[in-house]
Amino acid sequence: MNWWKNSITTGLRALVFFVFSCSWVQAQPSGILSVAEWTEEPVAEGIVLHRASFSGNLFDTNQYLCVLEVAPGARFDIVPAADGTLETTTALAARSDAVAAVNGSFFNMREPYGSVNYLRVDGAEVSPNVLRGVRNSRRSLQQTGAVATWQGSLYMLKGDVLARWERDIEAEDIVTTGPMLLVGGECEPVAKDGFNTNRHPRTAVGRRPDGTVLLVTADGRSSQAAGLSMTELQQVMAALGCSDAINLDGGGSTTMVVRGAVVNHPCDNRQFDAAGERSVANAIIVTRPGTR
Repeated sequence: MNWWKNSITTGLRALVFFVFSCSWVQAQPSGILSVAEWTEEPVAEGIVLHRASFSGNLFDTNQYLCVLEVAPGARFDIVPAADGTLETTTALAARSDAVAAVNGSFFNMREPYGSVNYLRVDGAEVSPNVLRGVRNSRRSLQQTGAVATWQGSLYMLKGDVLARWERDIEAEDIVTTGPMLLVGGECEPVAKDGFNTNRHPRTAVGRRPDGTVLLVTADGRSSQAAGLSMTELQQVMAALGCSDAINLDGGGSTTMVVRGAVVNHPCDNRQFDAAGERSVANAIIVTRPGTR
């Protein structure tokens, strides 16, 4: 009888693994991500970390990708660094007892520190967009979309023509960022400028039609990982099955933390290791219900 029960349990586990593995493979319709061997690490209920190293076979370059797959049911929040300071993504995750986190949106690296994009936390505005251009009235491409949380769920929103559209979003937490990569399953136009066309480390967040959220980092600035252009990042998010996706701050800021450990290779120390983490102004964190 015990053998029979164990066989049933083993069979159910195998079935769950098979179904999950199939869903992961099916999330890569273009096939560009299937050329590497992915590792899979359960993090918490409904949260799985996938990692892959590409040896010259992703956009004809070496690449290293981390994909945190978060099924519906987890809670997302945007957390800021303490006033007037910057903090590492690891510190922001630890302070919030988060299961995982990625760096958030763009910020000043010199005093006055803080977000240069609109930021709202727990319903209170923390900072406005810093506008540039003619009479400081023009928003940058990095302010044309937003990540928002409502009752713990995470969404990506494309900006409209209203000058203060993000202030009208009904959400607890909001940070503007950009550019948008995918909206409703369609690729957004990508401007032909150096920020987009050059390869850099990148951080992005996407959402599949079933509500699964993907937090993604692509390492860069090393021989082991070239980094991605914005169009390449867009293709990666589409290959992962996202219907909506948006770019976050990248470069030396690109960091993913899982269970208190950096799992990608932040590049501020110019080494391909986990020690080159940069301090940032905010982060997107993931918790399970009841863990905060």
